[in-house]
Amino acid sequence: MKQLYLLPALLLCGAALAQTSSVEPSAQQIIDALKTKPATATPAADAASSTPKPRRTRNFAVEAATPEASGTPAPSPTAPAQPNSISLAIQFDVNSDRVQPASMQTLAALATAMKSPELSKMRFRLEGHTDASGQAAYNRKLSAMRAESVKRVLVINQVAPDRLVTEGKGSSEPLNPADPGAAENRRVRIVSLEP
Repeated sequence: MKQLYLLPALLLCGAALAQTSSVEPSAQQIIDALKTKPATATPAADAASSTPKPRRTRNFAVEAATPEASGTPAPSPTAPAQPNSISLAIQFDVNSDRVQPASMQTLAALATAMKSPELSKMRFRLEGHTDASGQAAYNRKLSAMRAESVKRVLVINQVAPDRLVTEGKGSSEPLNPADPGAAENRRVRIVSLEP
């Protein structure tokens, strides 16, 4: 009889552990997300009806920059693709720009990707993003400091500093607009500056 109660308890524990284990992006996944894709011709009707959606896992999301988000007009059918980006869930101390040790593996993978032959000639913008809790001015400042901290870690890992620019976005561009306080809104987005 005890075994009947023990089995559901073990299953619940296993499910909880599976949810808390995080999938860190590999260097190859980062390369694939950031490398410039060749331009493709798409019918204007297809381009107007399709809305790019970010691909997400627990610790990163791949996002194609949209014309609306960048303030540029919609591309013509033969225009080159917009720069690619990837959002990484970098963990920081609360109200601090200190990167937690748990995120160093992700940043090491990012540095490896940036030094790869596919990305070694490219420049990137490191965007810090926060959730909507707190004052907007404070969030912008904190997100800028966090982007600078990520840049420092990348430079320590031999990524040339002149390939990296930083920007603090605060809570102005949430990944999850339906829930401005959601954890996934706290991220660092790496954007390719190559067309």
